[in-house]
Order: sequence, then C-alpha cells, then structure tokens
Amino acid sequence: MRITVVGGCGSMGKWIVNYLLEAGGFQITVADPDEIEGSRLARTTGVNYEKDNKKAAAESDIVIVSVPVENTPQVIAEVAPCMRDGALLMDVASVKTEAVSAMVKHAPPGVELISVHPMFGPRIRDVKGQVVILIPVRTGKWLSLVKSFLEDKGFEVVETSVENHDRMMSIVQGLTHFTSMVFAGVVREMNVDLKQSRRFSSPVYNAFLPIVYRVICQNPELYAQLQVHNPHVLKVQEEFITQAVNLYVETKAKNVRGIVEHVASSCRHFASTESSTTLLSISDRMVSTMQSEKNILEKLVGRKVCLENVQTGRIHVGVLRSISANTVEIEESRKKTVSLNLFNVMLLDEKATMEARRSLFGEASLDFSVTLPVEFEHEFCREILERFMPEAFRIEVLETYVGEQIPKGFKSVTLRVYFPMDEDPKEIRVKAESLLKRLGGRLR
Repeated sequence: MRITVVGGCGSMGKWIVNYLLEAGGFQITVADPDEIEGSRLARTTGVNYEKDNKKAAAESDIVIVSVPVENTPQVIAEVAPCMRDGALLMDVASVKTEAVSAMVKHAPPGVELISVHPMFGPRIRDVKGQVVILIPVRTGKWLSLVKSFLEDKGFEVVETSVENHDRMMSIVQGLTHFTSMVFAGVVREMNVDLKQSRRFSSPVYNAFLPIVYRVICQNPELYAQLQVHNPHVLKVQEEFITQAVNLYVETKAKNVRGIVEHVASSCRHFASTESSTTLLSISDRMVSTMQSEKNILEKLVGRKVCLENVQTGRIHVGVLRSISANTVEIEESRKKTVSLNLFNVMLLDEKATMEARRSLFGEASLDFSVTLPVEFEHEFCREILERFMPEAFRIEVLETYVGEQIPKGFKSVTLRVYFPMDEDPKEIRVKAESLLKRLGGRLR
C-alpha cells in the first residue's frame, strides 16, 4: 500500500512517518518543500522523497495532509484533484470546518474522505489508550480499514461530525489554552517569581503550573491558529470574560455568598454530566504520579540513567547524583554535572535509553564464535543472547560452518553483538561468553 504524508518533514508528519514504518507493510513517500530534510529522511529511513505534492498524491493509495492549520485547506485544494478513484484523502488538522470544506470542494467523487485528529502531540511514546478522532466525510471501503488499524494498535477511536468536533475542541483546546495564556499573562505582568511561588505551592498549583507552561513554551503560532480558526472559540472566550467579570464583581463587593453560589452551581453542573468520583480520582492520580516519579528517581541516585528534557528534547545520559524538590543533577559521561528542572525531565525506559545512547555515542560490536552440536538450532542461540542481554542490543548470526576444523557432529556458529559505545566491552564479552558456555558451547 502506497501512502504519502504531505508535510512529512514537520514534527507531526515525522511522527506519522515513523509510526507507519514501525507498523510495516507500507510504501511511504514524504512530500515536503524542505528538500534537505526530505533527502535526509529518505537516506536514513528508507522512505521516498518527493518535492512535488501533486505528483506524490497522484501515485498514492492514501494521502495524509499534515501541515499547519492555516495551510491545510490550501494544501488539500492542491493535492485532492490529482488523486485517483478509490484512493483515500485524510488530514490531521486540529480544526476541521475549513479543512473538510476544502476536501468536499476539491476531491473528485471517487476519492474517499476521512478527517482525523490525533489528540496527542509528536512527543508521545506509547499510543495505547491515546484518543484519535475520526470524522467520516465520504467513505466506502476505507473507513472500516482505518478504524480497525487504529483500534488494533491500541488507539481509542471516537467517531463524530465536523460540527461537534470543532465545538468540543473550542472547550478541550480553545478554553484550556486560553485559560493557560491568561494565567501566564497575569504571572508575567505581576512579575511573580515562579521558583519562589512553588516554595509555597499546594498540590493543585504544582499540577497546574506545568500545564500552563506546556502551553506557553511550545509553538505559539500553533496555539494562536487554534484560537483564530475554530469558529466556536470566540463565543467561548466571551463567556470566559463574562464569568471572570462576574467573579471580580462578587469579590470586590466581598459577597462570599455570591462566590459560593457561583462555585456550587458549577459543581452541580460538573456532577450532572460526569462522575465526580472519576474527576477527583483523576486529579488525585495526577498529584500522586508526580510524587511517584520523584520517588523512582530518588531510588536511582548513584546509578546510570537516561533522562529526556521534555521541553528541549535533549537527552542526558550519566550518573544521577542528587534530587531536590525542584532539580535533578546528573553527571554526564564527559564528567560534566548538569542541573535540570525536576518537572521537565522524563526517565526513559531501557529500550528508549539504548536507542538514545546508540544515537549519542555511536555503535560498536563484538563477535563470538562457538562450536555447538549440529542439531542445535543456531537461531535459538541468538534468541538466548538477546533475551539475557540489555534490551535494544542487536544480535545477529553472521555465519555457520561445518568443516575439517570443526569436530565431527559439531558446527561453528559466529554471532555479532551490537551495543552503544559507552558500554563496557569487557563486561559484554564476559556475559556473552558465560551464556554461550551455559548452552553447552565451546568458544573458539
């Protein structure tokens, strides 16, 4: 199946490309005006690169448009007329009204249309349980195939209409982002020292502050476009201002009863549309998760770890030296100690750690030759090494040999172990040789 990702050099586009590569079974083309990055992706991942969006779309079974919100209708208008009958056109924009209108207007009648909204960003590592919104626009065979693919991979799929999607997003994204931007603006204008404020913080403040920062520290253009292009957001903002003014008036009048009634009325609405137990459990879990992650890191002090700064994307590998209420200190392999914000770091799992270390330090390898009985399955030997070596070590069988130098009834098996270059090769050799001997092999 041929899939083109238009905008495949962007952050979300790259995530889609990499995910499809991991899923396997697809011939992927990246269409993007960035020739340098497109060529690099083709060279490093094996995808095809095509600068011409129209040409790439004409040759594909599925075209996924992954470009900024404000450009989505224009790009759809460019590629849709080039698509052949029976193909599928999709977009992943966060606002749907204009994108879907462009699909219906410009796509030939034989092209199926599905609008998709992944409710997560490209930093996500585990897709299990992540929400993907599907909007069937003009469908036939493709809707069930797309839905089954996503559900089989562990996504939670929600089907809806264009109108309902944008109305819900005006709250889920529009109101949330607007609230965060207003909060941040107040903090800025009142010149609040956040580090000092956190010394006085409650669990709610500690949970809320990173959410605000997550909004304002990322792409401001994206958040601005979500506010501007969603047709329902302006009404939401007007209601926000109305509610803020009403609370201000009650506070200025020292009307405690009025404020209590305002809050109680909102609480009644929340309880009537969602389980109060569920919402309280979620908030409790958020607070406890932050403490749990800190507890995990505290147990790793003195050990080698791999931390990702979720704001910058930078990977730090080294010995964890100390943890305080707000910071983590890690001594990197070049003997430089770095201090990181505790709430900006994420501990990578073993597989992700190995991949990061291989990328940072490069890869080395060791070869092992061992004699085994002829009937011994050499692939099983590889599997045993792989199972007991650190995850993400790569192990392959280089060759098997039966000949004059090998005792009768035996064969020689040569295996190669690939590992990050910051690993100690002596330790790897000792462990691998021990495992091979326990299998009954004789090292050559």
